[in-house]
Amino acid sequence: MFNKPFKAILHSTLLCFSFLLLTSEDSNAQRRYDISYQEVGGWIGASNYYGDLNPSFSIKGTRPAFGGYYRHTFTPYIAVRVGGALGFVAFKDSYTNSPWQQARNLSFRTHIAEVGGSVEFNFLRYIPMDKNHYATPYLTMGLSLFHFSPKAKYDGKWHNLSDIGTEGQQQTDLTGVKPYKKIQPAIPIGIGFKYWLKGKWTLSAELSHRFTFTDYIDDVHEVYMNQLLITDQTSAVLADPSIITQPNDPLGDQAGVQRGDRVTKDSYMFFQISLSYAIFKIKCP
Repeated sequence: MFNKPFKAILHSTLLCFSFLLLTSEDSNAQRRYDISYQEVGGWIGASNYYGDLNPSFSIKGTRPAFGGYYRHTFTPYIAVRVGGALGFVAFKDSYTNSPWQQARNLSFRTHIAEVGGSVEFNFLRYIPMDKNHYATPYLTMGLSLFHFSPKAKYDGKWHNLSDIGTEGQQQTDLTGVKPYKKIQPAIPIGIGFKYWLKGKWTLSAELSHRFTFTDYIDDVHEVYMNQLLITDQTSAVLADPSIITQPNDPLGDQAGVQRGDRVTKDSYMFFQISLSYAIFKIKCP
């Protein structure tokens, strides 16, 4: 379901989570802190995507992102966070050095609107307003839902690719390809660092990867559809833009020719810098 490099990341992260769960209890039973508190926060940052157009995870398609969250800290080691985010991702085959991708000439852009929750595991004891425990790296893992809607530009206009059905999704009876759902689940896994600034303010930086269960964030999945099923010029070009780069020998001239990698799912990531404020009193004897 996931590509090999990210399988390794997922495996390593799960091992870290297991270790943190086993070691999160304070070894010194005499030191107890009642630090349960809540925070509201916001963040700005960047988003990027991994998929059929960007198999090497190039940063050329990086776009802005932002979001907000509510966080409840239960112990110096564990917090739960819920929130939402809006990011933008885009990529073009022309960004790469691959001759085949440059000939394929696909491109897209889409928003990523996400809501979800996650658990944060601090590596170190973190207690705001305690000068001995004011910073820690942390791991986070959760579950989210996101909405996307890939579009491509042709003849000066942006077109919704799912409505066109570039791989035959709008002609299921003839192609057997069903339309894809634009609301999908994801598994966010990330690493971050939080730092107590002053009073009830905390500054955080986080990099998190979203593993998904769809291969259509970029509207590219498997093979070219039969050009005989396409009835207009706009749909023909958006389904096979190699018509522009090599009009005498377009890649999709024959149905069934590979258009994308059906095995590997698409994914996306957020990098965020956030600022949060504790909205309830932090008790720390």
